[in-house]
Amino acid sequence: MAPRSSKKALTLCLFQSLAGVIFGWSNSEGSGLFSMDSYQRRFGTCDAAGACVLTTTRQSAITGLLSVGATIGAVGSGTIADKFGLRLTCLMFIAVYLVGAAIETSAMNTYGQICVARLLTGLGVGATSGLVPVFQAEAAPPRFRGLVTGSFQLCVTLGIWGVSMTNWGMSSYAGDVSWRVPVGLQMAWAVLLLVGFVLSPESPRFLAKKGKWDLCRKNLANLRGLPMDHPDIEAEMIEVREANLKDQEQGAASYLECFSTKDRILWRTMIGVFVQIGQQITGINFFFSYGVQFAQTAGLANTYIFQIILASVNVLFSFPGILAVDRAGRRPVLLIGGALMFIGQIVVGSVSKAYPDDKVAGDVLIAFTCLFVASFASSWGPVAWVVCGETFPIRLSSLCVTLGTGANWLFNLIIAFAAPQIQAIIGTGITFVWAGCLALSFVFAYFCIPETKGMSIEEVDALYLSGCPAWKSSNFKASQATTQKIASEKHYARSTHREGEEGKQSHHTSARTSAEGTMV
Repeated sequence: MAPRSSKKALTLCLFQSLAGVIFGWSNSEGSGLFSMDSYQRRFGTCDAAGACVLTTTRQSAITGLLSVGATIGAVGSGTIADKFGLRLTCLMFIAVYLVGAAIETSAMNTYGQICVARLLTGLGVGATSGLVPVFQAEAAPPRFRGLVTGSFQLCVTLGIWGVSMTNWGMSSYAGDVSWRVPVGLQMAWAVLLLVGFVLSPESPRFLAKKGKWDLCRKNLANLRGLPMDHPDIEAEMIEVREANLKDQEQGAASYLECFSTKDRILWRTMIGVFVQIGQQITGINFFFSYGVQFAQTAGLANTYIFQIILASVNVLFSFPGILAVDRAGRRPVLLIGGALMFIGQIVVGSVSKAYPDDKVAGDVLIAFTCLFVASFASSWGPVAWVVCGETFPIRLSSLCVTLGTGANWLFNLIIAFAAPQIQAIIGTGITFVWAGCLALSFVFAYFCIPETKGMSIEEVDALYLSGCPAWKSSNFKASQATTQKIASEKHYARSTHREGEEGKQSHHTSARTSAEGTMV
């Protein structure tokens, strides 16, 4: 059980993870909508006989424009947050998201209106998905940081599951209600997220950067649920002051500095960017954006049920992943998860190609697709956000993390446009493409991502500055503690020896003075 001083921060941070719900909901709603007759009539193209279809190009555009907006929102929000703070910036972009969702829900027959709406909702999703992990990494107690940051991915899976269930439930209805309900419900989650940020204090470290020390102490005490004069608050304030002094010596942060070789910042930026790209090229969002279409290609009968099964597995297996990240560590979870996903994709592609339209083969396909999704949900899903959120020094975190998130959305965009075209050519063989990408991601994780379980942001900084290889990093914290203990013992021994020498010298001096006095 979390101590009292952790409960408030945990509650606020977990509430902010609702940003993940709008991420998952907005990114996956199209998979069901594209197959609805009413949606096809309004936003597709119809022939002389009145048969309407939403072309692959339009499907890609509707899916991809969310990613375009999200990429812009993720990268652009970092600079805005540095100027106005994490809290206010998130509030502004949530408002933009609500405007976009309202436009999408009220769309009539104009395909362009849907495109504008998706671009605006993308701006909101991209900004919040980039900034929320930064706030959580700063505000959460170190021993719960993996749990808190990983909860963002859990909420992404809940959003995917929620929209899959809603699409399935509304698919039996005729008329516009079938698609307006799932589209409109995304506003409800955004309003809850808005309330969560209204109740949250501003980041204490941002206030420290602006020189507002009294408010910094107040907000830190508020987050920790402790009195302002509590020793734990004083100790953390000392750390904040030291970090802020170091930041002031280095000057104002800029995106250009994210690519500096000093303090291994470029290396750390690349880790944050590539771990997010690695999450995307697993192929997970292909299954949730075009899962119904993939199931049709594979010859499965009930495509909506297939989507619900995958979404349910995604939610269920997010829990062990969130728990494992702070118990087993980052590296084991990423490596084991990557290996299992690779097996899942290879089997799905092989079976679907060798035995098309076979019922037993269809069951095997579903089983190994579930293995793939379960492995993702308990590994690369939550851990990519954890790694990206904790890799950077506080001064550059909002900038570097938004670069990583921007890369995530950029590859989401590429996959959104390219995957349907590739699937149209090679069918279910697209799973071999994802398997190849997973092999690359496994190698990257082994050689590049260090173990940071249980470390504070300052300790993570020390790990990177030490140049310790990723595959040896699991022993870094223990070796540092041993080194400090030995240094402390040596210092104590030297102090004791010096005091002893001084005592002997004092004794000899006193004896000599006494003898001289006697002689006189």
